[in-house]
Amino acid sequence: MRPGQLEPNEFELAILDRIAQNQPSILPLIQDLQVLSREFTGVGSFTTFLCDDAGPDGDRQHFGLKEVISMPHVPNGMGAILFCEHGRPKLLETFTYGEEHWDGVYDGFSIAGAA
Repeated sequence: MRPGQLEPNEFELAILDRIAQNQPSILPLIQDLQVLSREFTGVGSFTTFLCDDAGPDGDRQHFGLKEVISMPHVPNGMGAILFCEHGRPKLLETFTYGEEHWDGVYDGFSIAGAA
């Protein structure tokens, strides 16, 4: 991953695509996402997307990834939740299961059931 990358990376896109399989309304929005920030917490990450305020106030939803993310050096795997505002992706949170640490490197990841 390049520093300052403004588009979602391969890891984020794979998660978003899997969530969109259960929430098709977000699928056409993924290709136009712009990343505002990324924060790595040691046990996951927060990726904030540019989100237009087009919609009624208080229109917030969240969608969890139903599959487990397999990550080298994270024995119990990872999960993810996408938070949306006004029907648009706003924040993608990833997290480890258990009390495992993750350094933000996603080389070698896979999502259960992914082709």
